Amino acid sequence: MNVQELCKARLGAAPDRITPAGGGCIATASRIDLTDGRRVFVKQMSGPDPFAAEALGLKHLKVPGGVRVPEVLHVEPGVLFLEWIDLSSAPRHAQKESQRRLGEQLAQTHRKEDSAYGFPLDHVIGSTPQANLPRVPARPGAWPDFWWTHRLEPMIRRLPSNLRTGFMPLESRVHPLLDGTEESPRILHGDLWSGNAAFDPDGCPVIFDPAPYYGHREADLAMTRMFGGFTRDFYDAYTAAAPLPDGWDVRLDFYMLYHVLNHLILFGNAYLAQARSLLRRV
Repeated sequence: MNVQELCKARLGAAPDRITPAGGGCIATASRIDLTDGRRVFVKQMSGPDPFAAEALGLKHLKVPGGVRVPEVLHVEPGVLFLEWIDLSSAPRHAQKESQRRLGEQLAQTHRKEDSAYGFPLDHVIGSTPQANLPRVPARPGAWPDFWWTHRLEPMIRRLPSNLRTGFMPLESRVHPLLDGTEESPRILHGDLWSGNAAFDPDGCPVIFDPAPYYGHREADLAMTRMFGGFTRDFYDAYTAAAPLPDGWDVRLDFYMLYHVLNHLILFGNAYLAQARSLLRRV
């Protein structure tokens, strides 16, 4: 079915107007004004797609008192319909309060727990496969093991062979850095950079385009440092609402290395110096 037929069949109304919209680098996205007055956001792509995992992730991330996420209206292979939310950056005069609210509400989102690390579905981060299965039951040492076997090692093995050997020694650092920081698995956005967070017309924070899984909260906070956009007010509000184990500010570099390696794979050597700098620190 084309998108017009899908709207009629799945949403119960025909499109009145379809407008291209930003939707990331691996899917096409549009805003659709339906004849019944509703507005929806649709993402489409051909071939294997991450929409089933994204839709499930948005449902897991919907936590009372947590950061708002778009409502899933319908998902099927190649198509994801979400509620349309008018999004913008925080107005300059309200930035301090907006960042504080985002920190407090993310802390509430992160209170949602599970018994195992991972997620019911494998998916992607950007276009890079991200393994969540098999899930790893929570126990002492399970989180460092998960971070190596499901995150760092697969990413390192995707590097060009001339770079791979330089990063493999990270395996010996995983347990010394992460042992003693374990906590119950928490729902994570998984790709929480500033481009995946915004504010609705009422100034309420919204997060979207997740690469979700249950893991350690520090892994989510690490991605917020990748491109900036999250202020000290955000981190202060978050840690006041949900304190982190001592040393979290240093460990964020270790978790961020995963995302820098992903960008090195996706976008080339512009990220190599940053990856090597983080490697030296850990």
